[in-house]
This record gives sequence, C-alpha cells and structure tokens, in this order.
Amino acid sequence: MTNQPRLLTTPTQPRVSETPPTDTSNPEALPEFRFETGTVVRYDGHFLFPGELADHPQPHMPLLEAIWTRRSTRSYSERPVPRAVFAWLVRQAMNAPTACNEQQWKIIHLDDPALIRDLHERGSASFLTKTRHCFLLCYNRQNDNRPWQDHIQSGAAFVTLFQLVAHTIGIGSCWIGHLPNKSEVRRLFQIPRAYDPVALVAYGYYRQRVKIMPRKHDVAHLLMENRFRAEEVPFKTKRGGWFRIIARWCYYKVPAFLRRRLRALATPYEKKFYYESYD
Repeated sequence: MTNQPRLLTTPTQPRVSETPPTDTSNPEALPEFRFETGTVVRYDGHFLFPGELADHPQPHMPLLEAIWTRRSTRSYSERPVPRAVFAWLVRQAMNAPTACNEQQWKIIHLDDPALIRDLHERGSASFLTKTRHCFLLCYNRQNDNRPWQDHIQSGAAFVTLFQLVAHTIGIGSCWIGHLPNKSEVRRLFQIPRAYDPVALVAYGYYRQRVKIMPRKHDVAHLLMENRFRAEEVPFKTKRGGWFRIIARWCYYKVPAFLRRRLRALATPYEKKFYYESYD
C-alpha cells in the first residue's frame, strides 16, 4: 500500500445547461438519500465502509452521499496522511465562506507526538493519544462585529468543508472543543493576540467501517416559523449543568504541571463516545 497521494482526475460529466431542467420549487422533485442505494460508500445494513475510499478516493461523489456518509472519527488507521494530501484538503476548504470575504485563516499543523501528548496531558480530549495528525485552526478576530463573533463563524465554515472533502478520499476527522483555556493554548503555540484559536481538528485515514448514528430529531422538531417557540423546547440538560461548568473552570485554572498529575483522575469524568464502533 503506497503512502503517496493518488492523482485525482475530474470525470467527464454533462454541464448543468446540458441536463433536463428540474422544478426545484417542488419538493417531490428533489432527491432523498438512502444508505441502501448509495453508489460510492458501501453499506451492509449495519455499518458504512468509508475506509475503502482511502485506496479508491471519490472526491466527485454525489454531494448528498458525502454529507450522509461522513462520520466523526476518533480512532484512525496506522497509515499516515501525506503532507501533500493535507495541503490539497486545505486548498479545497479555502473555498469556505468568510465574513466580508476576508479569508483570514491560519493553520498550525501538528504531527509531533510529544506535542500532541502534551495537549492531552494538559486536559484535552483523551482520544488524542490515538491521533497522529491534527491541526489548530486560528482566525483573525480583529473586526467590528465581535458580538456575533464573525471569526468563529468563518473558522467553523472552513472546518465543515475540510471534514466533508476529507471524507471523500477516505480520511476521517473529529472537530475538538475539549481543550485547555484559550489563553493557555495561545501561549503554548505562540499565537498573537490578533488571532483566536477556533478549533482543533484531528484527522487520519478511516479504520474501514463506522456505525451509522441516526439523527436525533426530524425537520418538524427543528423548524419554527417567524419566531422562536420556547414552549416546544425542553430546557433541561443531561450534562451536569452548573456543577460541570464550575468543575471544568476550576480544573483548567490549575497550573499545567499539576494538571498533568491529575489527568488520570480527571479522565473518568470526561465526556466520551463509547458507542462509537469501528474495526
């Protein structure tokens, strides 16, 4: 198995103007995706097999199939992702929208095992111990619309496109917000004050199969007309509420050298995804 990126060619497809018109104002004319009828990612009735895309990349797969078959992945194969492939993914994600089209991303690529391990020991997500590659996305926060956090929205759009395109060539990823305080991350990576760390993204080739995770709600549950209807929302949380918020604040205020010693004690209280299935 080669670790060199495969040249990806554009298949010959008819232009939009050469295809029959479709009335998109009619919902019945719009396609519905079904795992059973997908043409790219294999499905056996229980699992999807996106790992096969690593040797048979399909960057031109149907958009709906890419959206429906992408899954957050926290365990990866031992096969390293070549730097040229990562650069290709970044180039595609740079087409993401940004506030005022400023395109002010900065990306810190991490592949030093000692540095990734240090992030974990400082209190980051536990599965980083199984990660070979990740990157920290930063965005310029110097703008006059801080109440709406334009920089966070612009960075989030980049990560979304990165994850979607990576999936089409057999690379899984996970968007991580379980990190030390931003001030600590900024010092660790020498990020200037003008830039804000938005998210850490772990990535790597899939381990063959992943489990389908059904959506928790249907469209009718999410959609409201003209105003927010609070009576339709259960204002409850299953994540510990204020206790977890205060405990987290105290934990990350502890100096890093002590936090490293407390890491094993804190791990049982970390939010995890034990239901994730893979080969």
